[in-house]
Amino acid sequence: MIQTLNTLEGKPMPVALAAWNTQDLMKQLEDLLRSIVEEEKNDIPVKRVQRQLERELLYQEIQLQWPKMAPNERLAAWKKLIQLSEQAAKTPLPTCVGCGECCRKGSPTLHSEDLELLREGKIPWADIYTLRAGEPVRSPFQEGLTILTEERIKLREKPGSTECCFFDGETDQCTIYLHRPLQCRAQACWDPRSTTRLTDMPHLTRAELFQGVDLLLDLMEEHDQRCSFERLHKAFEKLHQTGGDSVEEVLRLLSYEDHFRTFLCDRLNIPDENRRLVFGRSFSELLPIFGLKLVTESDGSTCLVPDGRDGE
Repeated sequence: MIQTLNTLEGKPMPVALAAWNTQDLMKQLEDLLRSIVEEEKNDIPVKRVQRQLERELLYQEIQLQWPKMAPNERLAAWKKLIQLSEQAAKTPLPTCVGCGECCRKGSPTLHSEDLELLREGKIPWADIYTLRAGEPVRSPFQEGLTILTEERIKLREKPGSTECCFFDGETDQCTIYLHRPLQCRAQACWDPRSTTRLTDMPHLTRAELFQGVDLLLDLMEEHDQRCSFERLHKAFEKLHQTGGDSVEEVLRLLSYEDHFRTFLCDRLNIPDENRRLVFGRSFSELLPIFGLKLVTESDGSTCLVPDGRDGE
């Protein structure tokens, strides 16, 4: 543990800072920012405060001159960094500083206004998929699962992650920033009110995307009726009530939904990358949300077993 001496407004001054190289300085500064944000008890991400701090000319000068500073100069510089850090945490700039936290928490859902981005090819159709009405989903704005009352079209996320597929984790940059969706433009991690700004804006639906393609629209409606999430929820409720005795009913529903989508996608020559857009995520894909996974036995039969991990 680093020893400390006098303080500045309660912040300890490390004795060892005279020996810090620039890398040590950045690590200690990150720890300082984290403690300041925790003390402020606000929801502003540490990364966001750090990005705002990095815009300060004084910060840039200290970082540049640090290797050449004498011990007393480093102490004075550290005091200035504490002041700058507290200012950045208490008075965030009312603008995006490109910290990437919104992009890490999840990809956006699309609104009707975003349709032109798809028509113009700014966002590839292969990178969007459908969340159907009744589907259990995780929201970056609240704990646990929530059930969708209406369908949503959503940008794809990276496999095994909540990061948006267009987010570059190495640079913290959005690769489609100039053509980002409405929700991305409205997000403001420094302002909790930003999550309600689009409440009255209509969300994009498959009916808008495939307007005029009546056959496909009819088949999607048929799929929604025959393979509704209401049926899935009821099947799992019964499975719980019967202590697992009704597992065959669940397996039949999973098999039927899989056959329905596979048969139609094959007959209509729907590419693999577009199937989750047309018919949403499959029941089998969503099993981890219910704490289960589908296993195929050596004889070709299938069974449900505990998944042992959280769902997406």
